[in-house]
Amino acid sequence: MRKLTLLVLVLSLLLSISAITIYAEEVPVIKVANDRTTKIIMATQYTEYKDNSEGDELYIATDDIGDVYFDCIRTGDTFTYTIDVESAGTYNMCLTFGWLDSTGSYTIELDGTEVGVLENKVDGLGWRVWTNSTPYALNLSKGRHTLKITNGTAGPNLKYILLTPEGKDITDLGKSVHLYNKDAARTPWNFLENGTETIDIQFNATAPIEALKIFAPNWIAPAGSEHELEFKLYKWDKSYEKTIAGSPIASKLFPRYGDGVWLYMPVDVEAGEYILSVSNNGTDHSGFYLREEAYAGQRVYIDNVVQEGKSAELIIAYATTPSADYGELSAIEAPETENPQTSDTFAVYTSTIVAACVLVVLKKCKVKFMGY
Repeated sequence: MRKLTLLVLVLSLLLSISAITIYAEEVPVIKVANDRTTKIIMATQYTEYKDNSEGDELYIATDDIGDVYFDCIRTGDTFTYTIDVESAGTYNMCLTFGWLDSTGSYTIELDGTEVGVLENKVDGLGWRVWTNSTPYALNLSKGRHTLKITNGTAGPNLKYILLTPEGKDITDLGKSVHLYNKDAARTPWNFLENGTETIDIQFNATAPIEALKIFAPNWIAPAGSEHELEFKLYKWDKSYEKTIAGSPIASKLFPRYGDGVWLYMPVDVEAGEYILSVSNNGTDHSGFYLREEAYAGQRVYIDNVVQEGKSAELIIAYATTPSADYGELSAIEAPETENPQTSDTFAVYTSTIVAACVLVVLKKCKVKFMGY
């Protein structure tokens, strides 16, 4: 029996280690389509990136619509991506950059072998004014590959790698939608100060989603602060209560995030109705901005209670341009009317009557038994 118990424990430990190893080795794999442009978000879908500095790490920043990018890249910085090519062929590769300098060279490696250099001749339009570089004709065989880019010019900001099948124009790259009124008054909502555990945001997406973004302050958190926010995404399931009682389809933890940043959660979900649930670990310096005005595209719940006249600073990054910015929300279900014969009040009343009757019967039995 002891040997069997020990064997079970060893197997459990091995399975745990295996699970941890598999999770640690997971990397984004970008599927390269043969009929449209494939967009690689450089600052989120990397396998790895390395800087060529004296200890300064590459800086991932957010632009005005909450999209992430690599900021102020230096000569020698490298970026590696894992791609899975649907069909062999030649693909025009462009880099989406935002910088005044029109020059730029980028060495391209495929599966560890240098295949060429992208020499950009397109004029830059300004800082974080995004434009696409000169294309480079990249030959790709079917299957999985490692794509590595080494920067040869100091200074550029890089946002996307675009791979477009030869002979086709760059197709729809999607759209980011502000799901709130940008002119409405805003309030930085601190979870701890307001005694808040969760804020849930109900919305209806009209196209596939590639990311969800919320703007968050940390109230100038001191060094060593353990503040954090956690995002959980739920697929709508008939009602608010049933939805949040289910299992999330995506989640992301943001520990010790910076002050005044867009928290960016990559997702890959279809159009439909969802709830984004935001919570923290009970520490100070955690929260995000609410607008003091309702918005037709979302509904806010604070600790399970609908908030009239509030909306969250939420941006939906659609993978394709939607026909409309948002869809209609499911109605709030009215509380069920209590049936006096099935309500909790009736049950308590009935139980009290039954208990009283039992007590009377027991008392009579005791009197008879004692001979009084």
